[in-house]
Amino acid sequence: MSTTIDYTAYEYGGIGVPERLKEIRAAHERLRAAVAEITEEGAREAVHLPGWTRGHVLIHLADLSRAFARQARYAAQGRTIEVFDGGRPTRNRRIEELHGRPAEWLREQLDEGLTALEESWDALGPDGWERPCAYRNSPLFATQLAWWRESELHTVDLAVGRSSVEWSTALSSHVVSFLTVRLPEGLVLTAKDTGEEWSTAAEGTTPVAVRGSLRSLAAWICGRPHPAVPVVDGDPAAALPELNAWP
Repeated sequence: MSTTIDYTAYEYGGIGVPERLKEIRAAHERLRAAVAEITEEGAREAVHLPGWTRGHVLIHLADLSRAFARQARYAAQGRTIEVFDGGRPTRNRRIEELHGRPAEWLREQLDEGLTALEESWDALGPDGWERPCAYRNSPLFATQLAWWRESELHTVDLAVGRSSVEWSTALSSHVVSFLTVRLPEGLVLTAKDTGEEWSTAAEGTTPVAVRGSLRSLAAWICGRPHPAVPVVDGDPAAALPELNAWP
């Protein structure tokens, strides 16, 4: 593959496109299997995301997978199109209007979206990921990374058996790298199990150290539950720093 993008860069999880797509395909299969077990009552149950139910998560994933499939189809033609017609307001309105639809309909929407995304990505040529798209005004590769995050994080949100403990090392590392903008200044994160570090401390200053397993750091920085919470300077009683907004 001729490319100007280092697909295996550290901030992208250190793995190549085939390995990443394999993880995404596995996430799709988990989603399909888990969603098949969600009852009508279960679709109305609240999740830990403020104001959201499982129905909100399902329609969001269905719409975003379709949107990213459309990004790929247009990019393959050398064209760009906004992620959602009408932008983010349309995205938000659809979630609020459609989350209460029957569980079977939500399942169908999600399956159609996942299938559309798989088919559009399968049709890409060897340089397809470098083509420009409207998502963050970036190469199409940005949608691959975003969907990797979205599919795994929102599967945890559905509370259907998948937890942050099971995230891959590559995904966890990428999530922390992507979200370091959420860290306040003067902080250093250390993954005790992998030795990785991320710092926002100025040179010559003494940073506040936050330590934990790689997966616990990834869960904390993206606001997902994890059985082990990172600690500040080894003090379990110390409050973790307040994070900045999601990028």
